[in-house]
Amino acid sequence: MQKLIEIEVNPNILVSSNVLNFDKPEKIYIPIKENANILIHNNERVSIGTSIIEYPNDIVNSTISGKVSSIKKVNTIDGIYDAIEIINDYKEKTIVEASTKRSLNKIKKETFDSILLSNFKLDFKDKKNLVLNCIDDEPYVLSESFYLFLYYEGFLELLDKISKVYKLDKIIIAVKTINSENINKLMSNLGMYPNITIEVEPNLYLIGKEQFLLRHLNLEENETIIIKASKFYNIYNLIKRNRLVTNKLITITGDGIINPSVIKVKIGTEANEVISNLIETKDEVIYIANGLMQGNNININNFVITEDINSILIMKNREIQKEYKCINCGACSSICPVNINPLLLNKKNYKKKIIDKCLKCGLCSYICPANINFNKYLKGDSNE
Repeated sequence: MQKLIEIEVNPNILVSSNVLNFDKPEKIYIPIKENANILIHNNERVSIGTSIIEYPNDIVNSTISGKVSSIKKVNTIDGIYDAIEIINDYKEKTIVEASTKRSLNKIKKETFDSILLSNFKLDFKDKKNLVLNCIDDEPYVLSESFYLFLYYEGFLELLDKISKVYKLDKIIIAVKTINSENINKLMSNLGMYPNITIEVEPNLYLIGKEQFLLRHLNLEENETIIIKASKFYNIYNLIKRNRLVTNKLITITGDGIINPSVIKVKIGTEANEVISNLIETKDEVIYIANGLMQGNNININNFVITEDINSILIMKNREIQKEYKCINCGACSSICPVNINPLLLNKKNYKKKIIDKCLKCGLCSYICPANINFNKYLKGDSNE
């Protein structure tokens, strides 16, 4: 824990506390990945919840109602894929009509077991603790904390029920010190839930990673389940409302825009459509998906917001800092939270040994006074 540090940020980049909505895109795109079994045909009419693609362990559903149009190339965080294009008819038809809210008190343990295991691969057998992780580690990203901000009442109700169903010893909500609004909301409501506690974590980078959060909370991994707030939102909707989630929260921020915001978007929406309708951009910007530290520069054209996108940073296009020769100061190896020597990442044999251990957190490049980008070695660049 002593190696975790606070990342310096631009205090002028402030995200509004008002969440914007973009729930009526013109089209959505569903990438076709390996082992995909396409379940629909061209020109077929689909509803919200229609199964579009089946994978060995997953089914991808449509997030809008409309007509299947064609196959097009799209950019995603994982690369370029063919994708099924669905044109919105704006009728919001669903496979199953939206159900009324169910009383959690009437839901039996067997139902919890079935939903949590089959849909979310969560098994509470032999578990003593549950941690709701509402921490965003990346600078400027607030997506996880906003799930708690918007849905804290439902979250508390469900956490309380899970605690009783599985007879858990501890239910903990983990937030960072900088999330004062969430802390105040929780403190005002936790009196009704004596079995739930809040743990306020320091504003240190990577403290939201499971291995570091467990250590800081002094909990054993084999006794604890940690659930991110974004995933818990999906669980809440399926258990409480019997409804699959079709949207997600993403943070769109950076010094290249005028109005940094958290936005609720339909999964499969093109990022450009969201940005052109809701965000005021400046000239000469670059786009980074999923954070400054761990994210990747992206081509925003035809870039699709998939379930694993939590943010898009729009930054002023500055000149790339010149790399200098290593001065052997040792700062990179000293700061590495998993004790890797980044200087050896350009050696194939060493990289092969530690590649699964490396967190790809970017701290080595962040701290380097010579501006060495160690990430290039992780991507395959080598001196050997």
